[in-house]
Formats: sequence, structure tokens, C-alpha cells
Amino acid sequence: MATFVDTTAWAAVKNRKDRNYLAAVEVFTDLAERRERVVTTDFVLDETYTLLLYEVGYPTAVQFKRDLDAMIRKETVTVVQVTPEVQVEAWAVFERFNRDKLWSFTDCTSYVVMRREGLAQAASFDEDFAQMGFVLRPGVA
Repeated sequence: MATFVDTTAWAAVKNRKDRNYLAAVEVFTDLAERRERVVTTDFVLDETYTLLLYEVGYPTAVQFKRDLDAMIRKETVTVVQVTPEVQVEAWAVFERFNRDKLWSFTDCTSYVVMRREGLAQAASFDEDFAQMGFVLRPGVA
């Protein structure tokens, strides 16, 4: 089993002032205890580094990257690169579904990656993933 981790979960677990901080800690503790594989993308990480920089500052953003690199080395986190092919598919998703929704392009790339990887659940506080048909861990707060 594997879980996709979105920007909202990565950022919440590193920001004690985030309203979802405690829920994020619970999710990441559960993932670690289950030794569940975590999947994310380079686009999600781009968003996360920027959000952490803006919301909690440079030291936390840099430490997050160091912690992430350690998890990658331990093979507990897999980072999928958003290729040009994924971007083309994601744009089709963006055009198709955003007539009545507001899914970011990064969320659309996540949708494509999750479908390609056969992932059914996302650690996220973003209701877009539920709209996409994925199970949220722990759910939208």
C-alpha cells in the first residue's frame, strides 16, 4: 500500500500554527508505523518549499528539504518527476474538470500521477482530492 502526500499535509506537519498540524502529525505517525510507502511529486515539493518559506521561514524550509532527502535515501519516500507527458495529461484534466471546479495545475499533475501509480488515497487537507475520487487521510478539516 502507498499513500500520495500533497502540499497541504507536508506543510501542516512542519508548521505548528497550521490548523491541521495535529492531524498531519497523526497521519505521518500512522504512515511510519505501517511502514507505508509515501509518494509525492517534484511539483508538490516545489509548492511545499515555497509555502514553508513564506509561512514559517527559511530555516524550516531548509530543514524540511534535509529531512526529505533522508527519507528518500531510506526509500520511505518516492518522488515522481512530472514529465512533459504527465503535464500534457494534466492539462487535459485541467481543461476537462475546471469548468466547475478550481483544481490547481499541480493538483491535476498529482491526479495523473496517482492514476498512473494506482494510488487510491492521499494525505491531504485539500478537498480537491476527494472531488477527484481519492480517499483523504485524514480528511478535510
